[in-house]
This record gives sequence, C-alpha cells and structure tokens, in this order.
Amino acid sequence: MEQEIRRYRSDRDLARCGRLENGVYYSRWYPGLRDGMEWLRLSLEASGQVLVRVYAADGPDPGPACGAAPALERNASDILLYGVKGRFLSFTAEPGEALESYELAFPGLSIDSMLPAVMQGDDTLRKLLGVYQSLYMDLNRRLSDFPGRLFPLGGDPLPELHRWLGASSWMGLGLPERELLAAAIELNRRRGTKAGLLLLSRLVTGQACVIVEPFQWEETLRSARERDDCKRLYGGEEPGVTLLFPAAVPARTLAALKAVLDDFIPLGVSYTVVQPGSGAELDGYGCLDGGTEILDPPPAELDGPENGEWILG
Repeated sequence: MEQEIRRYRSDRDLARCGRLENGVYYSRWYPGLRDGMEWLRLSLEASGQVLVRVYAADGPDPGPACGAAPALERNASDILLYGVKGRFLSFTAEPGEALESYELAFPGLSIDSMLPAVMQGDDTLRKLLGVYQSLYMDLNRRLSDFPGRLFPLGGDPLPELHRWLGASSWMGLGLPERELLAAAIELNRRRGTKAGLLLLSRLVTGQACVIVEPFQWEETLRSARERDDCKRLYGGEEPGVTLLFPAAVPARTLAALKAVLDDFIPLGVSYTVVQPGSGAELDGYGCLDGGTEILDPPPAELDGPENGEWILG
C-alpha cells in the first residue's frame, strides 16, 4: 500500500512552487489521478503557526486559488485532507513568510479500499481510518529516514552511533566528536600507519603534524654531536617516532589528542610529542628549535691533500 502513496515535495526555492503576494503564499495547482479523487495529507514546515486554506477542483484550468471558496481551512501545519476531492489541488498559507517547505500526499490505494464493499463510502469510518493511515505514513517515513541517521554530520544522528563505528574510546575527551565519527571508518582502516596519524592530527588540531622518524636523520648525520642534538630536539634518547606540532596548537587540544594516540601508534613503537617554541620552524624532516646554534662553515682550502696524503693513479 505504501508504494501507492504519491507525494509532491516543494523545492528549496518556494518561488518555483508558487508565489508570495501581500504576505500570502499561493501554491501552484497540483494534478491528481482522476476527477473526484480524494487527497490525503498536507504537511508544512513553518517558523510559526500558519492559516492554511485548501482548494480543489476537477476542471483542467482551475484558475487562481483565491477565486473559489476553500474546501478546507485550518490553523495547523499537518492537515488531513479526507473529504477534499478533485483532480487538482492548491493551497494558501498566511503569513507566507513563515512557510519553509511542504509535502502533499495523495493515495492511489487507501485503507478504505481494502474494506468490505458494504463498509466503503462511510465518511465517518473513512476519516477514522484516515488517522491510522497517516500514522502508518509517519512510521514509514521514520523508517525511510533511518539511513540518514547513520551519517554523523546529519541533523539527527543515532545517539549511540560511536559504538557502531568503533569510536567509543574517542568520546568525552574534548575531541571534535562529530568530525571524528564522520572519519571513523577511514581512521580505523589507517590505524597504526603514518597516514592515520596525519589524518587524526588534522581532524583534532586543524592541521597535520610533522612526523620525524629516526632514519631521516640517523642516515644523514655523521658526527656524534649532531646526533646528540637531534636526540635532544626530538625528545629523547630512545629511537622512536616524534610528532611535531606547531606552537599555535592549544595545550588543551594537544592533551586531548595524547589521550588517544596510543590507539594509532604502531604496536611496539615508542613515540614522543614535541611542541617547539614560537620561534621554531617545521619542515618535512624535523624542527629547528629556537635554542639551536648554527655554526659557520669552516674556511675553504684551495689546495691540499685529502686525509693528509696524495693518492696518485
């Protein structure tokens, strides 16, 4: 039966569905299926209470809504249209500025048609059954909206959605929960990788951190002094991953991030979080702290043997 219920939904721009004149919104005429058809329901979204007048006619060109007597008049935003019959239907809403959107429903098959023939056509029974039909429509609408509640950034996500997405350990820590939930699938897929750490830091702090791994400086530095300086700059003597965050990241945000880092660092890998001073610079390999000493290069030698001796071939 639900498949037989047809709907007209308003456009986001109500001017494409009607017109606003002198504070009254006039909808366009909507065609039904046949002459004398009974309409089902008119549901409006409005910023306040509105006066709705509904008009119905069988003629192919009904004319303006204001030119005929209304078939129904209500101060409501959810109106059952049982008893409103005609091939075409239109309505007005006053004040028109309060109207935001609407939906008009009409049945190809109603509960009344499923009754024994002797009970069909009873207007009182028809109106009573119409209430149940409307409740049935509401229930089906809620069921059809359920997939949208699985989207964390939607208007009405499921309250326990974080349990479905495996993100319970991230909740209640001062992190941007909606953004983390929206990226939960990708975060879980990349957990334990450099890409996962970069994604997590960008979601929490608004920018990606710089990740320094020991091989980036151990294989390029030769002197013991330079190695010691790097160990000091990168937060410890033990080799491991260093996460560098700009000084602009608030301490509270960084503390909240540290609470979940253990879930994203590869198993068995130690890590250090470093936030250089405001004068530090970050690049793709590491940081230059404000207290780092830059020495002048030694003077160049024009001539002279390498390692104290000449080797002639």
